[in-house]
Amino acid sequence: MELTLTRALDLFYEKHGYGREGGIDSDWIWLKFRYFSLPIPNVKGRRENVWRHDMLHILLDYDTSWQGEAQVAGWVLGSGGWGRFYVAWLFALSMFSVAITFFPLKTFRAFVRGRNTLSPYLLGITKENLYADTLPSLKKQFKFDLTPFKATLTDRLLFGFWFLVGLLWLMLPILTVLFVFYAFM
Repeated sequence: MELTLTRALDLFYEKHGYGREGGIDSDWIWLKFRYFSLPIPNVKGRRENVWRHDMLHILLDYDTSWQGEAQVAGWVLGSGGWGRFYVAWLFALSMFSVAITFFPLKTFRAFVRGRNTLSPYLLGITKENLYADTLPSLKKQFKFDLTPFKATLTDRLLFGFWFLVGLLWLMLPILTVLFVFYAFM
């Protein structure tokens, strides 16, 4: 019997110790770094949409390491983004900013893969329909196979655009501090 997305997510959360449905009952979540963890509030938008992000780890076969998160961010931007989930755009852009610094080639490949697959978010498919379907069916439906795609000129130009946006986003805190420093000097 093939796994449904519902069952695959349950196993994913159990394997990683994230709690029921990715920790939707928790007030805080922990961002894990190599030697420490940072608590961040588990806001309503995250609680309602964490399954969307975790679904990508499962369907795209990207792990939950920083490299895997970088690949998910690259895929998300390449596939057209998060649609109307605006806070998720900020998280994806933040991770993409880190990704292009530490994992540029893997992020680029994931971006190109995103350009060649379909995004369940942008197609408006309901959670109920996604949850009831099997993993092989979903992978086929959205072209989530692992076939390497050849990057086109458009792929390269769009990646360059997001690279610049990501770089600016990464530097925004530094630029803000410099602006404030020089403005009041």
